[in-house]
Amino acid sequence: MTEKPKWTGWHTLSLFLIFAVIVLLGLLVQSRIWTWLGALILLIVFAAVAGHGITGLWRGLLIDERNKMSLSRLQMTLWAIVVLSGFSTATFSNLVTGHANPLSIAIPSELWLLMGISTTSLVGSPLILRTKMGKNPNEKEKKRTFSIKETQGTDASQLDNVGLILVNKGPEDAEVSDLFVGEETGNGAHLDLGKIQMFYFTLILVLAYAVTLGTTLASG
Repeated sequence: MTEKPKWTGWHTLSLFLIFAVIVLLGLLVQSRIWTWLGALILLIVFAAVAGHGITGLWRGLLIDERNKMSLSRLQMTLWAIVVLSGFSTATFSNLVTGHANPLSIAIPSELWLLMGISTTSLVGSPLILRTKMGKNPNEKEKKRTFSIKETQGTDASQLDNVGLILVNKGPEDAEVSDLFVGEETGNGAHLDLGKIQMFYFTLILVLAYAVTLGTTLASG
């Protein structure tokens, strides 16, 4: 039996409609803060629809080649949504007011640095994973990790490994907990303090920038 394609005309139409609504918001709504909030929400929906079209899951954009939710993907997605919504709002505001160069928008160098760190993490993580995938795991550690994962409620039959890296057999097995645990056969059942630190660090920075951006747009 042939599996139905996940991406349908509905997904394509939805993405075009979302883009069209963002443009209309920017051109027709006078309040810049409401335009930005609308664009922010619509970009979140855009990301969810695109992810659903590829994986059949609304969280699909955050799932990587391991069929696990990826912290680096979450970081890049958050920054992209906040920055792109702000950039589009400022651009359309300049167009409506007749600015000579509507794309002349100052973006703080600190923001480029933070986005660069997230981009480096997104690009570098797969390279590191591929290196680990070529190494042989310790079988005792692997069995212990699989056993612990099962006691934590994970269906061990849906778990596998490629070298040292734990993987899920399908994207539907991806969980939010993937963001906070180790990636290897030796630590995949335990919290990764580095990931937890990076998660909160990212949330605080994105929230701080979003509040600053919203305040600027509201006062402008």
